[in-house]
Amino acid sequence: MSFDRPFFFNSIRSLFGSLSQAQVSGMSAVLDQWEIRMPNADQRWLGYMFATTFHETARQMVPVREAYWLSEQWRKTHLSYYPYYGRGYVQLTHQTNYKKAGDFVGANLVQSPDLALRPDYAAAAMFVGMVQGWFRGDAHGPHTLTRYFNPHTNDPIGARKIINGYEPGVAEAIAGYHSRFLSALRPAGAVPLAVTMGAMSFDGPVGDGLAMTESVMAPSVGQDIGFDTIAQTRHAGMSEAIQSPGTVSPENPAMPILSMTTDIITAYVESNSIDAALLPELIADVYAALANADRIVDRGRGMQEAEPVVAERELSAGPKKRPGKPSPKVVEASPQ
Repeated sequence: MSFDRPFFFNSIRSLFGSLSQAQVSGMSAVLDQWEIRMPNADQRWLGYMFATTFHETARQMVPVREAYWLSEQWRKTHLSYYPYYGRGYVQLTHQTNYKKAGDFVGANLVQSPDLALRPDYAAAAMFVGMVQGWFRGDAHGPHTLTRYFNPHTNDPIGARKIINGYEPGVAEAIAGYHSRFLSALRPAGAVPLAVTMGAMSFDGPVGDGLAMTESVMAPSVGQDIGFDTIAQTRHAGMSEAIQSPGTVSPENPAMPILSMTTDIITAYVESNSIDAALLPELIADVYAALANADRIVDRGRGMQEAEPVVAERELSAGPKKRPGKPSPKVVEASPQ
């Protein structure tokens, strides 16, 4: 599936204020790799990877070095895992992960670690790392995209554990970015409202989505994990969902939320004037608020009651990543 690029960039522009050519190129590389490697996978994954990139790169949306605002000499002196420090959209770190990523993209990243900064390699490494759960895990296994986004789960707040563990405030902010990016992912040539509502139907019909976990969890070295063969026919059931948004079934447990979203948006549009370009963002915000309301309240209540937390083990050693330095002011660029 290819995406409507002008719609995507116009929809997310307000997140940045203005877009530089570097930001446009960086996000275009991610879209290119997704369309090549994972064209039929769950779009929530792509939305969450964009949201994570937005946070991890301090909105630069290009592959960056760990502590990029400091010198190479600083990294060499202070990072025990030098030269395999964080590089990329989500900071590929440690020699073992460089080896796995290199095998996946067909390049020797161990010998030439700076290749991990190449946008196409960085995007592919982000995809496979977050799908297979290279970065973190707990007693239940690796933290993967499938674990937090599947036919019965939509947890963009908990998904922060894939990269850096649950961080109050940060996880919720990234979940908000996820909603914005997801609403911007409109298939090329699609009908705006229908496709946007379909994208919001997180728990629609799914093909081989769960099979993806089995196919990529433990591939042999150099094995093609077959992203291009993964079938998730989310949009196949989109029209049916829109025609009967109140239908509840075990296969589609999110339909009540979709129904409420549809009712709220319909009532609002009937009573107010709204720019069509802003409609996807409004739909995304309403759906996110309805979908996450109970979860946010439960998390807040749990923090107040100081419930015990099960310790998690790190799959990769090394210090916690430092927060990104705010990016400099950018100059407006035209979407590609």
